[in-house]
Amino acid sequence: MTFYTRRDLMQGIGVALGTPLSLTRAQSEVTPRILRFQPEMEPLVALIEAAPRQKCAEMVVGQLRRGVSYRQLMGALFLAGVRNVNPRPPGFALHCVFIIHSAHLISMEAPDDVRLLPLFHALDHFKASQERDAKQEGGDYTMRAHTGRVPEGGRALSEFTAAMEAWDSERAELAVSGLARSIGPADVFEMMWQYGARDYRNIGHKAIFVANASRTLGAMGWQYAEPVLRAMVLGLLDFGREKQVNGYGFEDQCYTGNRKRMNETFGRLPATWSAEPGGEATPRMVQTMRTATPEEACAEATNLLLKGQASAGAIWDAVHLSAAELMIRARGAAGIAGIHAVTSANALHHAWLASSKQSTRFLILLQAVGWMVQFLKFSQSREENLRKVWLTEMEPSSEPVPAVEIFNSLGTDAAAAGLMRLARDAEARQKFLAAALRYTAAKSDEVHHYKFLAALIEDLGLVSPPWQPYVIAAMPYYLKGPKDKETEGIGRAREALRTL
Repeated sequence: MTFYTRRDLMQGIGVALGTPLSLTRAQSEVTPRILRFQPEMEPLVALIEAAPRQKCAEMVVGQLRRGVSYRQLMGALFLAGVRNVNPRPPGFALHCVFIIHSAHLISMEAPDDVRLLPLFHALDHFKASQERDAKQEGGDYTMRAHTGRVPEGGRALSEFTAAMEAWDSERAELAVSGLARSIGPADVFEMMWQYGARDYRNIGHKAIFVANASRTLGAMGWQYAEPVLRAMVLGLLDFGREKQVNGYGFEDQCYTGNRKRMNETFGRLPATWSAEPGGEATPRMVQTMRTATPEEACAEATNLLLKGQASAGAIWDAVHLSAAELMIRARGAAGIAGIHAVTSANALHHAWLASSKQSTRFLILLQAVGWMVQFLKFSQSREENLRKVWLTEMEPSSEPVPAVEIFNSLGTDAAAAGLMRLARDAEARQKFLAAALRYTAAKSDEVHHYKFLAALIEDLGLVSPPWQPYVIAAMPYYLKGPKDKETEGIGRAREALRTL
């Protein structure tokens, strides 16, 4: 297998940093074996790949001055990550791809004075990931053009299904290209939702990849889907069936049991099972998920739905509460599991909302329940990793707490209690979130601050109103605040933006 390095790309596009959109076709086509994007996108992607990290902020401002749009830059940055960072394993350096949706959401939500900063943060993170990927044992990954035959039409569909079930990545990569060329986004992702949800390994990144890729492509345009889908299936099929990751092989997880439940019980569910409003079953499911095995928790959720004692909305509320609770309880090495419980719940709920197939939605809901328990079991491998704090027993502060005091006590139960009280007031909550967005955009020094905050902002609107203060209580445990410093990358961005 031949890999092409950053040096190859630099030689191919020369010193075109000053006038990237005037790159000739010959300059862009560094080799026929490296995958190239559409003519309107390739020069900008190549520029991002070749720009030195210290010069990236200046380069972006130069592009904005020339009339390149925010959407073009966001899309080119996404595709640069897809082409340059190995999707196996799905995580680590590949966060430069995952972060694009989160950065985009935070850009849309953030106050005007920091609205462009997430784009610069994502670009700086891509350059770090590009450097990290180049040092991997397998070589400096670059996605290449297909050398095999891409199946067409109905054959692409049958090939894709067979390849995914057989965990055959080479076959699946060809087949998904055929799907991208022959059917639309809704139909392609209808198949992807269940494959993203089937395998928890690498703490939920497979579902996160699918959900964030879907949302980013929705903003960019389906014409860029093929390379994204190729990277996605490679990530989804990583680890095979046997490899143990985060304490689980594939067969050790809840997917096989949930597929069986879907086949045996879906047809017997009451017509109202997928209703969104919550209900009294939520606390019961939260308690079950604290103490049960993944199989037991999934069985309990199924029984409640079959008997009409819970709606899907009540189960989803329990999923989000369980994720938030793990974030609050986690300390030390378990902190990363708490973050990913929140972001995985967000990804799975997005899949639930986007899927139009009711049986797939049922399966995703059960997987969300099982995954939250798997996250908990993984975190419990060391007793000292979890505090004995129960979210549903937490109380808001008895007196109003100013937002500034919450930010000054981040990471404490006092900050959580203060935010629970503040969140009752819609205007105060919005002002707090605006401040959280400003601090994150300016001071984040690692990718999960973006993913975590973006997920909770989206999830608040999905959770029933009585439980929203409990979900937002997890936010202070992983936020940036006034005591944190701006990063060097953001400093360079601010300096460059002064010339815009």
